[in-house]
Amino acid sequence: MVNNAADRKDAILLMGFFDGENQARLVSRDGSVIRKWSLNYFEHYPDARTRPCDGLGTPLETDVHGALLTPKGDLVFSYEYCGTAKLDQCSNLLWALNEQSHHSLVTSEQGGYLTIGRDDWTAAEVADRFPPFFTAETDAPIWEDVVLRLDEQGQVLERMSIPDIIMDSGLTALLTANNQDFKTRGVTRSELLHANKIDELPSDLADRFPLFNAGDWVVSMRGLNLVIVLDPATRTVKWHQTGPWIRQHDPEFLPDGKISIFNNNAYLTSYTRSDKTRLDAPRDTNIMTIDPVSRKVEVVFGSKPGQEMLSVIRGQHEILDDGGILITEFDAGRVLEVDGAGTVVWEYVNKYDDEFVGEITNAKLYPLSYFETDWKECTQ
Repeated sequence: MVNNAADRKDAILLMGFFDGENQARLVSRDGSVIRKWSLNYFEHYPDARTRPCDGLGTPLETDVHGALLTPKGDLVFSYEYCGTAKLDQCSNLLWALNEQSHHSLVTSEQGGYLTIGRDDWTAAEVADRFPPFFTAETDAPIWEDVVLRLDEQGQVLERMSIPDIIMDSGLTALLTANNQDFKTRGVTRSELLHANKIDELPSDLADRFPLFNAGDWVVSMRGLNLVIVLDPATRTVKWHQTGPWIRQHDPEFLPDGKISIFNNNAYLTSYTRSDKTRLDAPRDTNIMTIDPVSRKVEVVFGSKPGQEMLSVIRGQHEILDDGGILITEFDAGRVLEVDGAGTVVWEYVNKYDDEFVGEITNAKLYPLSYFETDWKECTQ
C-alpha cells in the first residue's frame, strides 16, 4: 500500500466485495477498519414477494453501488437495480426502499437524497411515449431510467423520466443517433439509455457556472457517451455534449466552473468471452474536465506513463479540496488518491487471492470532523 498521507485526519468509505460478502467499510489511512457494515440483501428485503429483485439464489447475485455516510454515521446505499436502504452505524435497518435504484446516491440541498431508478414496462404499455424504439404489437420489456428524489425516511417525493426530459427538450436525436435500424416490428433497444450518475449543483458553486443555476442536475448516460445538465423545475435540458469521453461515469461540478468526468474510455471488447479483463487491453481510463462555456476538454489524470488505469465498466472519482483526486478503479479493485501533480499518495488494492481482486464500486473521503458522533461499540 502506498501511504504518503498517513497524517491526514480523515477516513475513506469503501463499498464492494470484502470477506466473502457485500460490505461497506470505513478505513483509516493505514487500511485498518474503523467500522464495517455487512450488506445482506435477503436480510434487508426479507419478503421475496416484495423485493425489487426477485428470483435471486444468493445475496451475492446483486452487489452494492452508490453510497454515502451521514454526519450521524448512518450508511445510505443502493443494491444495484435492487433497492436503496439506510442503516445506522451499528447496521440496524432504518428503512428500505422498494425501487430498482442503481449507480448513484447523493444528498440534495433541498433535503433528502437523489438517486437513479428504473421503471419496467412492456413495449405495448409505452409505445405512444417512446417511438420509434418499439411498436404496440410487442410485449417485450422496456427499461426507463428515472430520477428519484427521496426524503430522509426513504419515501419517494418526486419521480422524473430521463428519456421524457430529453425528448421533450427537442433532443430525440440524441437517443437515436447510434446507427440502429428503426422498424415497424419488435424492439430496437430495451434499455432506452443507461444513466449512471446524477449530481446537483450546490448553491455555493452556482456563481461559477454562468449557464446553470443552483439545484440543476448533471446526468451521465453511458451507452450514449452523453452528459447533460438539466433544470429539474422546468424539466428541460440546458446543456449537453456527446464525447470525447467514451462510456463515461460520474460527472461532478467543480469549484472552478468545470465539470469533471470519469472517462472509462473502453468498450466491452476489453473483456474476454468469460467477462474477465483482458490483460493486454489498453489501460487508457482517465479523468477529464470540460468547461461548459468554451467546451474545452482536458485530461487531468490518466492516459500517460505512470498513470495507467483501466475500468471497463463502473468507476468513480472525487475532486478533493486540495486539488487531488480520489479515484475508484473498479476493474482493478483499486482506490488511489493522487495529488495535484498527479503523484499517487495513497493506494488501496482489494486483493482476493494471487490471481483476482475483489470489486470496489465506490470510495469517498470523509474528514473526521464531518462526523457529529463517536463510533460507538455495537452489539451484533
